[in-house]
Amino acid sequence: MKKIFGFLMIFFAWGLWGCGGASAVRQADMPVAPNYAQVSSWAVLPAGLSDKPVDVFYVYPTVFGGGGAERMDIASAELRAKADVQININAGVFTESANLYAPYYRQASIEVVWMNEREARAWLKDGYADVVRAFEYYMEHFNQGRPFILAGFSQGSMALLNLMEKKFDNPQWRKQLVSAYLIGYSVTEDDVERYPWLKMAQGETDTGVIVSYNTQLPGYGYSFVHKKGSLGINPVSWSTSFEKALAKDHKGAVIFDIVTGEKVEEVPHFSDVWLEEKTGALAVHADAQKYNASQAVFAPGILHMYDYMFFYNNLKENVQKRSKAFLNNNK
Repeated sequence: MKKIFGFLMIFFAWGLWGCGGASAVRQADMPVAPNYAQVSSWAVLPAGLSDKPVDVFYVYPTVFGGGGAERMDIASAELRAKADVQININAGVFTESANLYAPYYRQASIEVVWMNEREARAWLKDGYADVVRAFEYYMEHFNQGRPFILAGFSQGSMALLNLMEKKFDNPQWRKQLVSAYLIGYSVTEDDVERYPWLKMAQGETDTGVIVSYNTQLPGYGYSFVHKKGSLGINPVSWSTSFEKALAKDHKGAVIFDIVTGEKVEEVPHFSDVWLEEKTGALAVHADAQKYNASQAVFAPGILHMYDYMFFYNNLKENVQKRSKAFLNNNK
């Protein structure tokens, strides 16, 4: 595992510093926009008929460091392979309950994402626009009226939040939404005030809602992904209170090799878990040296890369429960 995490740290470090950091970001040739009528623009489409009553539309996190065109060229076999690994790691939370649809998109590089937020917005908009187009194509050609889950991680959650802000004033889409798992990024009080159709999860089985949190060691404050005013939920207790969920109720972490996507270990009853009252961060007890895959980008106590892995079994169970609740409520 040490070798794996070391590789990731080198990978992130190259993205941030090997190219001179954010100051080195430059306009380069724009990769060709994906055509979602082509199968090659999708990382995952169900084989044959969609056999489950619920779909999941999944958007993967940042997978490259930049150093050229600062948006992912979806024709790159190397970057497609990196995206595929991340999809395989996190989408397993959903695939027992839902048919998986996952588009490739021209995401921004890690050095772009770490720019000043206002400056980065211009670079992020192309990837965001791809995700909107992919979802619109999915709804028109693949969905066929089924309820759906939105799911993302990190930059994928950023893109899906943009989709929900800009497009989910559509009442039919809201009617079909089981839930949106926007994990590893912040949905803030300002977001829900500005876009009143954004509803945060308050419990284990409410539907049409957003599930969001950012995992840290206690006392680590804010980060690029965890902003002031963030609204979160505890994925063990499924409560928005600050009460601690005990390790005995934790269903188990599932840790993956983030280079190959292979399962490394399962850790039952991983940790006590609680939302910190001061910051709203999701706090756990964990060995920051062992779980160090985020440390080239974040402080050692920001456990960003483990937002899905630490709560893998809890999330899988919750997807099943929310899907069942939605289907039961919409017979």
